[in-house]
Amino acid sequence: MTNLYQPKRVLLALATVVVVAAAVLGLTRSYDGSSHHKPVHEYPALFTAPPPCFHGARPAPRAASVERQAHFHAERYPYDPRDGIEAVIRFQEAQSCYEDAKLLEHARRAAELAADLIERINTDYASSRLVLENALASEQWVVALSELRLLLRLTEHVRDHVYVDYLSSIVGKVTIRANAAP
Repeated sequence: MTNLYQPKRVLLALATVVVVAAAVLGLTRSYDGSSHHKPVHEYPALFTAPPPCFHGARPAPRAASVERQAHFHAERYPYDPRDGIEAVIRFQEAQSCYEDAKLLEHARRAAELAADLIERINTDYASSRLVLENALASEQWVVALSELRLLLRLTEHVRDHVYVDYLSSIVGKVTIRANAAP
């Protein structure tokens, strides 16, 4: 009876080897640019309209508090891009609150701080997109993974956009290839 099962074991082992080989080949072959993973050239804006001041009856104290929070987040931007996004939102809210409090000089300052940070973040955003695209094309998986993670953090607050979906769809394959890189 064991002789009848022997050919089935051999076939099962052979099928397992073929499946594993196909999986390894699929994960290690070069970035193919298929339609599912074709780079997307439509990028979401990171910033929308400034938020209104949520202050109740006291916009000036709210503005000062929110501006302090914005400075804290802006200082943290080099370490976590999400803090830069949060800083811009807080500076914009501070601007709205200062305007509601009729403190126009403070509002201008908050608007300038937001604009400067927006310019810096958008420059970093464009640079990371370019580095990612070049790293994928040249199969520099470790570089691609680093930029991909940065871009995912920068776009974390963006919902339902084809570019964010594209980044999410390639992170697994890029991670596997980066881990397999010499």
